[in-house]
Amino acid sequence: MRKKAAIMLTAAALLLEPARALAAELTSQAACVIDAETGKTYYELASATPLAPASMTKVMTVYLIYEQMSKGLLSKNTMITADAQDEFASADEEATNVPLIAGTAYSVDELIGAILIPSACAASAMAGKYISGSEAAFAALMNKTAAELGLNAYYEDASGLSDNNRITAHSMAELARILINKYPDVLTYTSKPYIEFRGERYDNTNRLLPGEDCEYPGTDGLKTGTTTLAGCCLTATAYDGEVRLISVTMDSDYGTSRFDDSAELLNIGFEQAHHDRDNVLYTDMRLFINGSEIPSLVYAGPNEGICFILEDLKDYGFNISWDPSSMTVSAKEAPGKGIAPIPTGIYRSSPPGTVFAPIVKDSALSASISVNGTEYTFEHVYPLNGYTAVPADELSAIAESSIWNSAEKRLDIRL
Repeated sequence: MRKKAAIMLTAAALLLEPARALAAELTSQAACVIDAETGKTYYELASATPLAPASMTKVMTVYLIYEQMSKGLLSKNTMITADAQDEFASADEEATNVPLIAGTAYSVDELIGAILIPSACAASAMAGKYISGSEAAFAALMNKTAAELGLNAYYEDASGLSDNNRITAHSMAELARILINKYPDVLTYTSKPYIEFRGERYDNTNRLLPGEDCEYPGTDGLKTGTTTLAGCCLTATAYDGEVRLISVTMDSDYGTSRFDDSAELLNIGFEQAHHDRDNVLYTDMRLFINGSEIPSLVYAGPNEGICFILEDLKDYGFNISWDPSSMTVSAKEAPGKGIAPIPTGIYRSSPPGTVFAPIVKDSALSASISVNGTEYTFEHVYPLNGYTAVPADELSAIAESSIWNSAEKRLDIRL
């Protein structure tokens, strides 16, 4: 093995072209839509401005309940007994609630459902008091957790009733992304159209769910929020079988507007997500292998990065072979073979970010490269109906060095 002194190229260092500018007409004062897998933002509006989240605050409350369960400090069967304060709070007609009776024990499972579906405020406070001893102490835990997660947020209560709660649209989306990825069980609650709580039916406040009047395909969560200060808010998530998105709308004037805005955001997100995942794109970034420039492309989906056509290596000192039995394209270093660099202009005929070629779905194609006796099989392969694109940064596994120059948007790989 060669001594490897590589500077590893990460997706974040690539400074990929931003998502295409897709217009949105929103009534919300702040909004964003992100990819639940990658965290990539596809659209944003004032998404760094802290605003009142109303009952979207309960997403953090539920996250902390799941954290407690993951540590074995709670289970869904844990029983929590309501006190007189809980009963009084649950009778507040100015807040959304389910009735709690002092001296009656409720399971954590019941409370999670009540918090997420009819948005029960007193149930949120009750859970927070049980975890931390008081709602003030629970708010301190919420703020500590927000800081640990890198969120721009401030909490004063567990329910969102306080006008002092604040979070940005982007941090709200990121919190939802963390919750869903770490505790996907939460979607078994948020996807329900209603719950039965002690013999009474309570409908889900999210009207994007299947069968609702604002139905959006694939929606299975997550949390609404409404107060006079916050306006109408919604953190939504939808999955189309391949991509999961999270959208956030904050401070919309009307209840239906947040659902309309969320649908528009999800439309934009799915279009961009599939554009990124389903194609290899033109790029203005440059790739050099052993000092010679080779035409470069970019993949902007998960594991985004510069890529190149493996078959092009036939002009860069490699022999190319095809094994139909294993469906493998291989490039093998051929010492002494001449190098005839391909003119890069043919790969610069369209603006960066536009489609070079679609990726052939469900292909069993694999690809490998052999350098100085070391063979490497590419983890990610993008079949392009006759050609094979592979990530350039995976070559660092067998490279002497891999250096990214951000000023010149240039990657140099020495094999």
